[in-house]
Amino acid sequence: MIASPSSRLDIPDSLRQKILAFRRRLWIIKLVEAAAGAVIGVLAGYLLTYLLDRAIDTPRMVRWGIFAASILTCTLIPLALEKWVWRRRRLDQLARLLSHKHPSVGDQLLGIIELADSASEQARSPALVRAAIQQVSEVAERRDFRDAVPKPQHKQRTWAAGLLTVSVLSLLVVTAAAARNAWARFLTPWSDTPRYTFAAVKPLPEKLVIPHGEAVQVPVHLQPESEWRPAEAEVQVGRQAAVRAKLAEGGYAFELPAQIAPSTLALRVGDYSADVPLEPMHRPELTGLSAEIQLPQYLERSQPVTRDIRGGALTAVRGSTAKFTVEASRELAAASVNGEKLAPQGTEFTTSPLPVEDERTLQLEWTDAYGLSGQEPFELTVTGADDEPPAVICENLPRQRVLLDSEVLTFTVRGRDDFGVKRVGIEWEGLDKSLASPAKGETMLGAGNPEAELLELAATFSARSQDIEPQPIAVRVFAEDYLPGRERTYSPVCVFDVLNAEEHAIWVTAMLSRWQRMSLDVRDRELQLHETNKALRDMPQEELDQPDTRRKIEQQAAAERANGRRLSGLVNAGEDLLQQAMRNPEIGVGHLEKWAEMMQVLKDISGNRMPSVADLLK
Repeated sequence: MIASPSSRLDIPDSLRQKILAFRRRLWIIKLVEAAAGAVIGVLAGYLLTYLLDRAIDTPRMVRWGIFAASILTCTLIPLALEKWVWRRRRLDQLARLLSHKHPSVGDQLLGIIELADSASEQARSPALVRAAIQQVSEVAERRDFRDAVPKPQHKQRTWAAGLLTVSVLSLLVVTAAAARNAWARFLTPWSDTPRYTFAAVKPLPEKLVIPHGEAVQVPVHLQPESEWRPAEAEVQVGRQAAVRAKLAEGGYAFELPAQIAPSTLALRVGDYSADVPLEPMHRPELTGLSAEIQLPQYLERSQPVTRDIRGGALTAVRGSTAKFTVEASRELAAASVNGEKLAPQGTEFTTSPLPVEDERTLQLEWTDAYGLSGQEPFELTVTGADDEPPAVICENLPRQRVLLDSEVLTFTVRGRDDFGVKRVGIEWEGLDKSLASPAKGETMLGAGNPEAELLELAATFSARSQDIEPQPIAVRVFAEDYLPGRERTYSPVCVFDVLNAEEHAIWVTAMLSRWQRMSLDVRDRELQLHETNKALRDMPQEELDQPDTRRKIEQQAAAERANGRRLSGLVNAGEDLLQQAMRNPEIGVGHLEKWAEMMQVLKDISGNRMPSVADLLK
């Protein structure tokens, strides 16, 4: 209020102080009411959040609503400042407020305040103005303005705010963690602050993947610091019956029945609740298993050997190292071999190189990105085997033969080894130790390489080309592999009697003479049999049917067959001798033609006549 000049009349100072005291009371009461209301709104919102969080995970929108309502109660303070402080700061404003409770005094006070402020009224009638101010002041000073504050509620609100404050402080003392969590969720409803529960459960996955079509145990563990450990908890899958589990070793093991369709797992542990998507999924299967084998250094293999071993067994030569690559049907998160953890790469994992010695079993385990493992560990048997000696086979190489020194034998050699044939050769040694220098030597037929597991060669042998003098010799083919210090592998021994042309001609002549004598014996035997055949043919029918005669006929047929076999053998021997003779230039052509004609006659008898006679007698 603008101060009046010294000549102006003003309301008494005592009345002014009484009105200002009413203003102070008014401001205090209304500001206390506003502050208490704001406190009540905030604490009530907090307590509501706390209580809701004990029962459910209060949704974010609900927390937003509670927070907004609490913020609205805080606007009581600026509203009170505007309404009861700013609008009730002057004496005339206070007089109008007093007129609500004390109408006569309030109106009078408003009148004298207006007179005190009006210079024109005071100039017209100073005495009248003074009398009016004096009269109203006396009446007003006798009145008690303390009850003029409109609807004071500061005591009730203060008690209510105090009770709420005590409740909140009690919660902070008794349940500090839950109380602090509720404050955080109440004051920041936009945040993802997780709800605190007295039953504290270890974090659950965003999605629970279980084996498709298999009964499974789902473990749920309490946090070590959990304040509440309920004796029992339950889960429910969709609309299926709830499954309960007892507390054991700090957790619960729920036995879920087999599931084949996606659903939701509702978990309840004390005041804790959660809904977890449940997805049945087939276990990750082994789709590929291969071994990369590094063979021992002596085998001289530059590149490792790769084998598919999905059958679960690997046999490799001792001294090798092998590493295994496993491929699964889904991306893997973990893998191990005999408990040793490995780092998978996508759908595969590879072991470190393992030495191959004696038999051992590896247990391969894997877990996919969803936490599913194989039905059971895959067992891989790794066996170390000795490096087997090579094998050698000869075709068309006679085991025993009289051989012209100029004759060339042609034959085929096959050398086989599991890790490469190094070389194949032939060696010989003289059998007649009475000679001054018996033949002895060897020559290579062919060389292999570390990759040549089969070596097939067309080979030749000639005594003259190897400087072998005529004498009996033992010949054998050998093969070698890459194992250091291993003895050669030999073919069966072949015995050759090496002769020069002159010696060979003598031998052939002697053998043909012997063959001729044997042919004459067969011929004579056949003549004897022929005479008996004629005698049997001339017998009467009745006598032929006699038992003794029938036995004689059977013996005659057997003799014919035996003589025929002797003749066939002579024919074959004669052909061999004829071939031997044809290789020797020292034997005349006339002799060869004569022996050939004889051979043809015997061959015709053996092939035509003698079987017919035997069949006839039969």
